[in-house]
Amino acid sequence: MIDPEMRSAIYQLHLAGMPLRQISRQFHISRNTVRAVIKQHGKLPQTVRTDKIHIDLELLRRVHEECEGWIQRMHEKLVEEEGIQVSYSTLTRLLRELGWNKSRKTRCDRVPDEPGVEMQHDTTSIG
Repeated sequence: MIDPEMRSAIYQLHLAGMPLRQISRQFHISRNTVRAVIKQHGKLPQTVRTDKIHIDLELLRRVHEECEGWIQRMHEKLVEEEGIQVSYSTLTRLLRELGWNKSRKTRCDRVPDEPGVEMQHDTTSIG
């Protein structure tokens, strides 16, 4: 992605009459990219993501409860039983946005480190 300062510079050089090929060589980008920036007048296009697939919130809540939050099983149920062709990554993004994804278990417990307290059990055998 081209940063706004570079976009502005490309557009200003174009307005000053510099050829596309020279601009592309100077910034080390393709001529098609230079053309696109000029077409957009050096500004970033405003894009808003729209979901192509819409899953009913009540259906999603019901499946979430039935599967006890297991996302893989939710995906299977939505695709096989409900006939909703949703990709796994889209489902996880939806759950993350709703705040329904399970928090990951930590690998180990956090134990405070106190001076003078032994942290590891002695496993040496006597005898």
